[in-house]
Amino acid sequence: MRAMHQAVRGASMLVVAILLAPATARAGNGDGILVGNQAAITGGAVTATISDGTATWYNPAGLAAMERDAVDVSGNAFQVRAAEEGGLISSTTGQSNDGGYLELLSIPSASTIARRLEPGLVIAFGVFAPRFSQHTVRTGLDAGVFPDSARWTLSSTAFSATYHAGGAIGIRIDDHLRFGVSLFGVYRETSTSFQTAGAFAADGSTRLVARGGISQVRSLGTELGLGVQWEPQRGVIIAATFRSPGLEILTQLRSTTTAIDVTVDDASPDAVSFIPMDEEDLAPGIAILTAGRLNLSIGHRFDRGWIAAEIDVQPPLELDGILARRFVWNVRVGGRYEVDDQLGIGAGFFTDLSEQDPIQELGETRVDFYGLSAGLEYRTQHTLGEGERSDNLVFSTTIGLRYAFGAGEVGGLLFDPQRGLERATVPIRTTIHEVGLHIGSALYF
Repeated sequence: MRAMHQAVRGASMLVVAILLAPATARAGNGDGILVGNQAAITGGAVTATISDGTATWYNPAGLAAMERDAVDVSGNAFQVRAAEEGGLISSTTGQSNDGGYLELLSIPSASTIARRLEPGLVIAFGVFAPRFSQHTVRTGLDAGVFPDSARWTLSSTAFSATYHAGGAIGIRIDDHLRFGVSLFGVYRETSTSFQTAGAFAADGSTRLVARGGISQVRSLGTELGLGVQWEPQRGVIIAATFRSPGLEILTQLRSTTTAIDVTVDDASPDAVSFIPMDEEDLAPGIAILTAGRLNLSIGHRFDRGWIAAEIDVQPPLELDGILARRFVWNVRVGGRYEVDDQLGIGAGFFTDLSEQDPIQELGETRVDFYGLSAGLEYRTQHTLGEGERSDNLVFSTTIGLRYAFGAGEVGGLLFDPQRGLERATVPIRTTIHEVGLHIGSALYF
């Protein structure tokens, strides 16, 4: 019972800190980054056809299709994300002011090494960064109806990142069937700093309220993956992968906040309230904080390329009334064409829908993304001398472009200047544009 209590407590700390922190605008969902070179140019539609080191992430069964050992490094050379949040802060008198942000990131999304132990038996190790965001929002508003007046300011900075590190093994059962298993350690980090302040003048008195702080959450966990690729007839591939729910085993929380409430009144003594808080806790225990996922895919290989389509399903998840994530399904469609022995091109379409429930708190974001990607891979061969394990080395460079459009809601602030501190969180429309440049390289030997 004690272990269960610690697990629930640790989970509660993590969820509350991440989801309910004031003024923490977030964007970018679970699949916000196309990890790896093959995925970057085909919209991530690679579950059925993947055959390089990033199969460790997408489908470990694809490792068994590798014909060479490989080292693969890839990343987003830059990613630009621009958000517009119309009426992020507003007054019951009808006035409003917009919010938004512009972020420029450089993200090392994947690094893998894969080695064949024998034909049809391949092991691989990799580090992956499927989620990364960092941005700042600032806005404010003066509003009121004479003789009452009010002024609000709102600002926040948010950082969120998830890293997976682990290994996988792919086994070829026969000429038509491949199977794989992966195991990851998962590190998640979220930090937010925020400041909200309001000043109200009414009936000869002035009241000032302010709250600010910084919080940081770090957690360690693990995830298990299973994958299969089945080729019932030549050129037709049916694939499935299963990723277990994320098990958090250790959570660290540090939160520092300050709240100030001051009332100045000509007819009565001034009132001052100052409440500082500084909390730190380390909570061991097992808690499920992310839902598992199931991916089903079908692909078709032809002489000079392939096309594939897949659907990815994430079930809903609830945790003691604290965490509630809705059912989510995403689709990806992509293809690749080999122009010649040196040049391959690809393109794809993908969705990245939000698992967030309806907006309840200031700064919560629920945005659905729809995107396109395209790019090319250029390969060069270098012949080796006699006695080497391989006849040649193949160097590969991949360049891809990605664009995604997001539409949804963010929790905004509505206040009433005639009723002092009365305020409410209201959902307002937001749109986000993302543009990314992917650059990756690989060595096959």
